[in-house]
Amino acid sequence: MNLGWQVTVVNPADVPKMDKQNYQKTDKIDSRNLCKQLQNNNLKAIHIPTEEQEQFRSLLRQRTNITKELRRVKSHIKGMLLLHGITIPPEFDNVNWTIEFKKWLLELKWTSTCGKESMESKLRTLNFFHSEYLNGGNLLRAHCRKHISLDYYLLTSIPGIGGFLAAAILSECGDLRRFDNEKQFSSYIGVVPGIFNSGGSESNLGVTHRANTILRPYIIESAWIAIRKDPEIQAYYKSHFGKNPKCIIVKVAHKWPKEYSP
Repeated sequence: MNLGWQVTVVNPADVPKMDKQNYQKTDKIDSRNLCKQLQNNNLKAIHIPTEEQEQFRSLLRQRTNITKELRRVKSHIKGMLLLHGITIPPEFDNVNWTIEFKKWLLELKWTSTCGKESMESKLRTLNFFHSEYLNGGNLLRAHCRKHISLDYYLLTSIPGIGGFLAAAILSECGDLRRFDNEKQFSSYIGVVPGIFNSGGSESNLGVTHRANTILRPYIIESAWIAIRKDPEIQAYYKSHFGKNPKCIIVKVAHKWPKEYSP
């Protein structure tokens, strides 16, 4: 666009094509099909974030990668304890790794110095990733408070949405006003069902595979918090008792933004 060209970016999965193109695929055939679909105005452009928005998004994804590394190191530490037959005390055997638990790990007695050094190395790695994990969340929230404070505080006023999730939504979605309605937002997140209806038969394929894989788990997790905090959402959840809880929470996550949409 900087050179004066008008560019349309399209999701490849949304380009219409004939069945024979599944068996005869060349660059020439694809180019002709793209020209034909563009000429017939059948191609819908996707949202392209600005350079600043893309860099904001990269900060969230770096923090997401740090979270994965943190879990990996914790799994390695637990695996080492399991390998050597060391049982974690009940007061420490939970998802929250306290300072006391790390101190207990550091003071473990090993039959060889190699075991002690290995554990110390793992704990140093754990502390590094934990520090980066906390710092990443602080940087995301600070950026929102400084540059997009209005939308940030509007999101945090919703039950179940904290500072980090508000920052995650803004970094992945950008300006939420680009969605015309809550259905578009839910579809972008991926909290809509996959349905196959043909003739007289209909089957539910579960939650759609087209989703924002970073935001959807956060939204689902926050929906559980919203159930505890918001009486209306809680009543909606209880009205579906008897069904699969995993299906119910997706329905709650789909309904939840709608209740608080501006």
